[in-house]
Amino acid sequence: MLFVAVSLANFAGAAEPPGAPPPATQREMGDAEQLVFLLQYVGSDYAGAVRDGRVVDEAEYRENREFAALIAERFAHLRSAIPPAKVAALETAVAKLRELVDARADPRLVREITEAAIPRLVEALDLRSFPRERPDPRRASALYADNCAPCHGARGGGDGPRAKEFDPPPARFTDPERLNATAPYVFYNAITLGVANTAMASFAEALSDQERWDLAFYIWTFIVPDRGALEPSPSPAARQVVLSLRDLATRTSLEVAPEVIRQAAAHGEMIDREEACQRVARLRVHPPPLSDAEERLARLRQDLVRSVSLVEHGDSDAAADVVTTAYLSDFEPLEPELDRRDRQVRQDFERGLIEFRTALRRSDTKAALATARMLESTVDRAATVLAPRASGGGPGTMLAITALIVAAGAVAVRRIGKLRRVS
Repeated sequence: MLFVAVSLANFAGAAEPPGAPPPATQREMGDAEQLVFLLQYVGSDYAGAVRDGRVVDEAEYRENREFAALIAERFAHLRSAIPPAKVAALETAVAKLRELVDARADPRLVREITEAAIPRLVEALDLRSFPRERPDPRRASALYADNCAPCHGARGGGDGPRAKEFDPPPARFTDPERLNATAPYVFYNAITLGVANTAMASFAEALSDQERWDLAFYIWTFIVPDRGALEPSPSPAARQVVLSLRDLATRTSLEVAPEVIRQAAAHGEMIDREEACQRVARLRVHPPPLSDAEERLARLRQDLVRSVSLVEHGDSDAAADVVTTAYLSDFEPLEPELDRRDRQVRQDFERGLIEFRTALRRSDTKAALATARMLESTVDRAATVLAPRASGGGPGTMLAITALIVAAGAVAVRRIGKLRRVS
């Protein structure tokens, strides 16, 4: 659903292009975060208001219409802070969303519009949508007991001692179907901003950013059978799944389930979507630590999956932007170490990226999709090449880590030239 991509100009250290908007103010950033939350809210809750073109919950539908109007209003306020090249697509999406909600359209169409608009908005305004540190379930357990249980209940059932005081009642966190269709970023925004027309207040002042992320991930403990044992590591089956912290935070379990199924198959195991979602839930309860290379390649892999979806939906420009930005932010910092271990992998990825963009420019969808899948295979090869050595620590490991740190600082100097090669 969501991702964070650093703008190409900022990442390359290049000057802002003529006519670019000034940096967003603190007030605008707050409005942007609220706009993202409203898009998330309508995308996930509209399905409970409309079914088969009929309103099945009048109060929910009225709220979704109000929020769709508020989205348009918030976007109008933020328009001047958005890079000109990004405005048109977002403006079209916001207008289309309001039109769909007013027409009582299929919830799937509403969700598709919001899922397409959110990452564009996050990128356009440089919002951060995932935690800086891996969430800690033990710390979150204490935070939940103190701040959330009085309303949401000790077991997340929305039945805390104060629940009867509120209309609407506090949210329940025990429905796997709902959680599978929601990303922690939605809960993080609810904790940060509060929820309009409910008793859910903002905890932005009371809790640190990391504590809010701890709680947002902790919610998945309520659908994991053995939630009482907040283990220091997930089950062996879940441990085989490699998902980046960004994707665990910003994408729903249903969205990443195909990747989990693919990774399980690579280990000789066939699982269904329900089991894949359960493994994602376990990873959120206690995200395993990943090396810098594993984290970057996991993000890159999911961005490639997203680019395939964009190509299939006819949005070639967005697909090219996603892959190019992912390359600059997540692949290029690994190139020095890749060159040291297997230069061919790096060369194959760069060649594939050029071929992908060339295919998109000539509107050759078939070639673009084939190249994107080749790039996915190259990322898998890079993961194998960069896998931590069995020796664990030692001088060689420290040398590799140092090389990556130094390279991360040096690549900014090379990026402007790289941009010319991949454009």
